[in-house]
Amino acid sequence: MTGPDETPSGGKPDPDAIRADIEQTREQLGRTVDELSHRLDVPARAQERVDQAKSSALESANRTKDTAVETYRENPPAVIGGGVAALTALVGLLAWRRKRRQTAAERAAAKEAARRRAAAQKAAERAGKERAVARKKAAKRAEARRKAAIASLSARKRSATKQLSTAERAASKQLSATQQAAAARLRAGERVAVKRVSATQRAAGRRLPRRRSGWRRTLAELSR
Repeated sequence: MTGPDETPSGGKPDPDAIRADIEQTREQLGRTVDELSHRLDVPARAQERVDQAKSSALESANRTKDTAVETYRENPPAVIGGGVAALTALVGLLAWRRKRRQTAAERAAAKEAARRRAAAQKAAERAGKERAVARKKAAKRAEARRKAAIASLSARKRSATKQLSTAERAASKQLSATQQAAAARLRAGERVAVKRVSATQRAAGRRLPRRRSGWRRTLAELSR
C-alpha cells in the first residue's frame, strides 16, 4: 500500500497506483470483516448484518475508487486527501460497528445467563416444593401406618381378652359341673351308706330279741 507522500518517478501521482492502492485497501477491509465475523461467531442475523456492512464498505470503496480516479485528473492532491479521509472514516465506522456488535452480544449473553439463572432458581424452588409435598405425604402415610398398627394391636388384645374370658367361663362351667357331679355322687354315696347302716341296724335289732328269747328259755329250763 502506498502512502499519500509516495509518488512515481516524474513527481506526479499515478492513477493506476491510486487504483491499485484502493483495491488493496478494499481487499484488506474485506479480510478484516471476515476475520471479525469468524472471531465473534455471531448468529445468522448478525452474520447477515456483517455481510451487509461488508457489501456497504466494498461499495463505498468502489465508489471512492471511481470518484478518486475521475477526480484525480482534475485535482490530484484533493483526491489523495479525500481517499485518506474516507479510509479513516470507514475504519472508524467498522470499529464502531464491531464495538456495537460486541456490546449487543454481551447484552444477549447476559440476558441469556439471567434467563438461565431464573429458570434454575424456579426449578430449584419447584423441586423444593415437590420435596416438601413428598415429605408431608410420607409423614401422613407413616402416621396412617402407626394408627393402623395401634388399631390392629388393640383388636388383637380385645380378641385375646374375649377368648380368655370365654375360656374362663367354659372352665368355670366345667368346674361347676364337675363339682356338682362330685356333690351328687357324694350325696348318692351318703344315701347308700345311710341305707346300708339302717339296714344293718334293723337286722341287728331283729337278731337281738331272738337271742333274748332263747336265753329266757334256757333260764326257764334251768329253773325247773
